[in-house]
Amino acid sequence: MSKGRGRRNSPDDDYSSFVEHPRYGHKPRITGRNVHKDKFGDNYSHWHSPIECRIPNTAIAADTSRQPRATVPVTHYFDVIRECVDCERNFIFFADEQKFWYETLKFPLEADCIRCSECRRIQRESRFLRERYETLIHLNERTTDETLELIDCGITLMERNIFGDKVIEKVRSWFNTFPKDAKIRKHKTFTDLKSRLETFISTPKKISKLGQHILRSFQIISDHNAAMREKRKP
Repeated sequence: MSKGRGRRNSPDDDYSSFVEHPRYGHKPRITGRNVHKDKFGDNYSHWHSPIECRIPNTAIAADTSRQPRATVPVTHYFDVIRECVDCERNFIFFADEQKFWYETLKFPLEADCIRCSECRRIQRESRFLRERYETLIHLNERTTDETLELIDCGITLMERNIFGDKVIEKVRSWFNTFPKDAKIRKHKTFTDLKSRLETFISTPKKISKLGQHILRSFQIISDHNAAMREKRKP
């Protein structure tokens, strides 16, 4: 679907290729309502939703009393077309979702949705995995289950292009902590992890924008934690 400036979107356009939202789907939610800024300044749509990205007949009224304080409140929300910064697919930032963001979650009106629901889910999961990875890797001793979980976290983060090749040798070393005659080596969990690692190694790789962002964030956290540990030393 063309998203060029000046083009008027339509509820009748083909949205079949748009990313599916788990609650709202991928098609516009038609309300039959259009709102435009009037000469009295009583109607305001969101600044991040100019007319060329709005879908007509999808407006819903906002409750300005529930929004965070702003110089200019938003009186109406529209379903609007977005392109995800990570996967570069089209998705709809739904009017109902905007209402939830700004009136229930109290996000500032300056906040915008730049990722599709799938990439937002992956981002949340990846942050959790990265936090769990950091916790497990700093344990002085790990159980068998914790070692397997650490291996799983490392491989998953590499599969998602958040970690690069440097983690491969670490993962291999964790596999090698199990004796060659250990029963766990014949267990399906172990063999599946080994297979995933070999598949990853043989697949071309590129660190994603999401991966770069998460790595920068956690590098800052890691540096801070290291500095705090140094301060606690006698």
